Amino acid sequence: MTLRPSLIRQSISTSALLFDMDGTLVDSQASIEAVWFEFADRHGVDRAVVAQALPGRIASDIIVRVLGSRANVESELNWIRQSEEQNSHPVRAIAGAKDFLASVPREQWAIVTSAPRSMMVRRLTEAGLPLPHASVCAEDVRAGKPDPEGFLAAAARLKVSADSCTVFEDSSAGMAAAADSGASCVAIGAEPGRNLLRVNNFTSLRLSRERSELVIDVVPEL
Repeated sequence: MTLRPSLIRQSISTSALLFDMDGTLVDSQASIEAVWFEFADRHGVDRAVVAQALPGRIASDIIVRVLGSRANVESELNWIRQSEEQNSHPVRAIAGAKDFLASVPREQWAIVTSAPRSMMVRRLTEAGLPLPHASVCAEDVRAGKPDPEGFLAAAARLKVSADSCTVFEDSSAGMAAAADSGASCVAIGAEPGRNLLRVNNFTSLRLSRERSELVIDVVPEL
């Protein structure tokens, strides 16, 4: 994977693209916070503590981080899942995500999300985005982000090496996981972390193909 700077644009050459979902492809912040802030209120925990634990992590890890190792994780997970299913806050696609995904060959991208698979399908569908050919969800990993397991597994499912992939992430935990997997990372949004470059959304990105490689042109944002 290479980054090729020029006077007007940057280009990234890569074998496959691995996308986080929440905050990267879809804006689901209101939906997520509604559930987890109610969780905080149920346990008398400061909402700020929960907000800090949320980005990029699977639900079981969040529960332990907030409530401690004695938490009844299975019971809390059931409550979280039920609350998520009943949540009515709208989910929308991140700007440019629909057109960008439509330009990527189906066999060369995957989603790596801390959400369960049922929630991945629900949020992508609601946002009008395509479902991936390959995905790694919360129930597929033993360790969530910042552990690199998810990105390594997704690369394997696409039959490429992780260090030939480019990850799109919005959270510090996700960026750390991408870096530790050997992949390069494009950060979406403003959260700090290890990344190759940073963009606000997908509107500045254009995709083309050179033989078996994907080339992402990053048009300067005016």
